Amino acid sequence: MSAAPAEPILRVENLKTWFELGSRVARSVDDVSFDVRRGETVAVVGESGSGKSVTSLSIMRLLSPPGRIVGGRILYRTQEGTEIDLATLPEHKMRGIRGREIAMIFQEPMTSLNPLFTVGDQIVEMIRLHEKMSRREARERARRMLELVEIPAAARRLDDYPHQMSGGMRQRAMIALALACDPRVLIADEPTTALDVTIQAQVLDLLRRLQAELGMSVVFVTHNLGVVAELAHRVVVMYAGRVVESAPVNELFERQRHPYTKGLLACIPTPRHGRTDPSGERPRLTPIPGSVPNVAALPPGCAFAPRCPLAIAKCEIDPPLEFAAPGHLSRCWRHDEV
Repeated sequence: MSAAPAEPILRVENLKTWFELGSRVARSVDDVSFDVRRGETVAVVGESGSGKSVTSLSIMRLLSPPGRIVGGRILYRTQEGTEIDLATLPEHKMRGIRGREIAMIFQEPMTSLNPLFTVGDQIVEMIRLHEKMSRREARERARRMLELVEIPAAARRLDDYPHQMSGGMRQRAMIALALACDPRVLIADEPTTALDVTIQAQVLDLLRRLQAELGMSVVFVTHNLGVVAELAHRVVVMYAGRVVESAPVNELFERQRHPYTKGLLACIPTPRHGRTDPSGERPRLTPIPGSVPNVAALPPGCAFAPRCPLAIAKCEIDPPLEFAAPGHLSRCWRHDEV
């Protein structure tokens, strides 16, 4: 994959998003930082409960109470070259950014598309909200968007309601809706989770092609490291609300610097798992023991330590996120031994 341009279009700096539940505080996103450069795809990876989706909702400013951004900055570079902090931007100005400059594909289209309106009406509404167009012009653009995402008979499908489409078609319609106003940044929050394997591959191929053709920057949120190998330029691995590793995609797959990342990769099925070895045994997948901790009651020190095969007494002290190699960050005291 060719190198991405160096200029960041989106910078998340020390982002903290907490949910205050009475006397308890769930630190769902705690001091998260990463950059997204122009034309680059950054994959944000982790198990359910690691803070991936809350990070993306924070960028879009779509949090519902009691969730709120309590610290950090979300710096977006506008077309004029100035940086604005989305974390503190007034809501009426954020509405001009959301959908127009930064768009989002949600995990489940059936709960994101309005069942009472046709797919065409919803795309037209998005276009007319941000562009000075007549309804006829907006409908023609909506038709072109459905063709762009390879929905057959696009002109007829504009008048379909979401329930009249298959799961794969609905996801394509969601992508068309997100791209309707030519956003510069696209956030895809686990866009293939509810789809079967064949449709997943088609949607991923579509996103890869559109990203290359349109030159968008993409933040791809997923729990599966296996889907990002050919999709992303860089990978950010999250655990319990924090970044535990970050590196260019090729480096991350060649050499992991955090036990959690290594554990995620060990969970990916490969062709050898379907074959018997000389002893007659089939290799088994190696699951990560335990589960992601409750972010309202994290253990002291490294949050991954209770599940980590390399845990030592020093892990009771919270490790910093530091360079383990050039361009490769890790939050682990033993990153050289992983």
